[in-house]
Amino acid sequence: MRYQQKSMTRDEYEYFLQVTAGEVKAELVLKNANFLDVFTNRFKSGDIAISSGTFAGIGKYSGAQEIDMTGKTIVPGFIDAHIHIESTTVVPEIFVKESIKHGTTAVITDPHEIANVMGVDGINYMLEATEGLPMDVFFMIPSCVPSCKYDEAGAVIMASDMEQFYGKDRVKGMAELMDVDGVVSRNPSVLDKSYSAIKKDMLIDGHAPMVTGRKLVSYIAAGVLSDHECASLEEALEKMGLGVWIMIREGTAAQNLADLIGLCQEPYASRSMFCTDDRHINHIMDEGHIDAIIRKAIKLGADPAIAYKMASYNAAAYFGLRDRGAISPGFLADFIVLEDINDARVGAVYKNGIEITDESLKLKCKSHITDDLIEKSHDTFHLPFITEEMLGNKGKLPIIGLVPGQLYTTREGLSDGINIDQDILKVVVVERHNNTGHIGIGFVNGYGMKKGAIATSVAHDAHNIIAIGASEKDMAHAINALKDIGGGMVVWADGKVKASYPLPVAGLMSEESSDMANKHLEEIHLAAYELGANKDIDPFMTLSFTALPVIPELRITTKGVVDVASGKIFK
Repeated sequence: MRYQQKSMTRDEYEYFLQVTAGEVKAELVLKNANFLDVFTNRFKSGDIAISSGTFAGIGKYSGAQEIDMTGKTIVPGFIDAHIHIESTTVVPEIFVKESIKHGTTAVITDPHEIANVMGVDGINYMLEATEGLPMDVFFMIPSCVPSCKYDEAGAVIMASDMEQFYGKDRVKGMAELMDVDGVVSRNPSVLDKSYSAIKKDMLIDGHAPMVTGRKLVSYIAAGVLSDHECASLEEALEKMGLGVWIMIREGTAAQNLADLIGLCQEPYASRSMFCTDDRHINHIMDEGHIDAIIRKAIKLGADPAIAYKMASYNAAAYFGLRDRGAISPGFLADFIVLEDINDARVGAVYKNGIEITDESLKLKCKSHITDDLIEKSHDTFHLPFITEEMLGNKGKLPIIGLVPGQLYTTREGLSDGINIDQDILKVVVVERHNNTGHIGIGFVNGYGMKKGAIATSVAHDAHNIIAIGASEKDMAHAINALKDIGGGMVVWADGKVKASYPLPVAGLMSEESSDMANKHLEEIHLAAYELGANKDIDPFMTLSFTALPVIPELRITTKGVVDVASGKIFK
């Protein structure tokens, strides 16, 4: 069944049709509205009737409540096609409270951040934490825990672990299949996951940065249907030409819209949508969520009708959310009242035909999580006291080059030590889940810091501790300070903690208010920049992705520096 009528009783269904026929008044009518028709990519005008939380009619209607929309524009609620809520740094109820104000009425989340820390318990934590919130939170089940064989996570998730979630109402498929080599080489455990998803008729999201040619064909043939890692139009068109839907990402560290703006026109737009992937809560508060991507797309030349459709209907179509994403009879009445089309300025947000207010958010943005999961989520640090001697290297190691605005890295040669003048800093990853004592060591160029150290337990995707610094002594202090606060982010210099942001939930999320999260993020960023960190990068999000060994060229894990293409590990 395509429409919302499936949830109605027989009598409600008949009454709904009476409303559509104009025989009885609708509960709410938006009079004289300018609205987006996503089916013809045009803005039209007319009255919009709403009944039982559903669009009942377009044309000329009267209602028990009527609101004059003269001069305003109505568009469908925005949908983030791929997000890791944990990466906002706040728990789901705080994220929802902020992002829904920007017009986001649904997201598709992949909880692989917390799953890498807590395994199946992490997935259950996020399912419970998002149940009943005023935003619809759909799930893709993590497929790569750990991300690949080079990573050392706090848990391992197999196909059998994933299958228990398929069939749940809010689960739409298998999350980004990051282990491209595992697919192409037909690693049995990887194929077990993709084959199981296919047999259960689940979607499979992709993750294939810079993958091309025969390797790409083989990867897609395994059942992959989307990709959010395109950094160039050429890459996106090759994938789209093989049937892949493209998710255009604008996150905190990775911003691909400018390079992919050519997709925001037909015939490509119909197979494209928007996502944030990883976006800090302060950026959502200050700049926006999906609305910020729409705003930027229009400034870059996109037709507003196309941009708003990509932000709503396209994601709904891809994920099989057949009851939303359009202003049309029978669709869920999730919509936004815009004050300005070109600026994507949100005036009001409606969910199920009811306006979202600050008061309603206070009442509805409350998660209910079992005590056992709460306890487990606050006990995720198991590592020894770290000394500077433990962070020393015995020979030359690769230098990882950072690229502003991108997740991929470059090769910048070798180094046997820190060299501030040449912007060569030491980077380490310390295992923190199972007290293995494993520490990977390497060097980074492009970070800019002149003194001190930074440490964080947000280290994609295994979320061990990653630290960068101008001396091993400062790095050891930062890591130990991070352990003391139960995870999060720490800036250390001059013999003390300059700033910190505690993230006690799995070392990933704060339970404090968004205002406090914003304050902490501002303080730690300021502290990092005061140490000389490159202002063209986000010093925390960029650092965290340096540990993800499924994106070329070089990464660092607890096992050492990984050459992603060859699989070689430097220790």
